[in-house]
Amino acid sequence: MSTSNKEKSLFKKITALPYLLVFLALLMPLANVSCSAKDDSKPIAEMSFYQIASGVDLDQVVKDPALGQMHRMVKENPKVLDHFKMQMPNFPQMEPIHHLYGILAAVFLAALFAWFVPLASTVMGLLSMVSLWSLLMKLSQVSDTLGIPLLKVEAGIGLYCASFLILIGTAMNLATMIRPAVLARRARKKKK
Repeated sequence: MSTSNKEKSLFKKITALPYLLVFLALLMPLANVSCSAKDDSKPIAEMSFYQIASGVDLDQVVKDPALGQMHRMVKENPKVLDHFKMQMPNFPQMEPIHHLYGILAAVFLAALFAWFVPLASTVMGLLSMVSLWSLLMKLSQVSDTLGIPLLKVEAGIGLYCASFLILIGTAMNLATMIRPAVLARRARKKKK
């Protein structure tokens, strides 16, 4: 095997690495919930991808003083609890969303395909990134339907890291796909 083919093979194997690192990035907060009344407000809740997929207990992730305010709202106005239960039947426990693990399967397939079919790897990686951002939009919609106008759901560092890693993997896949065409063009030019 020539040195060029060894380098190409090593590069294809390394291309899987950014996709595999996504699993670690999703341990960091995927979404931050803050109070939009304050410009410099710190998050009142941070949730990782794995917490959202396995079910979030709001009593554990919501920080004080917001947690105290939430309990006071429920205690003082039973209709608020009914409204919350319409959105989350087991309030304050959010239901697990097990089908989110499909996104992890797509990321794993992107890593696996990077060794064999870079185009499929690119597609799976980009689809998983779009799915992660769609999840954030869905969380924002759930927040809006709770009827608390000051709550704001934003992307957390985990979502940004996962997206960045997927984009790195995509760029590496593109380089793997484009390189043979560039080499073939150079070879044609040398023949002329």
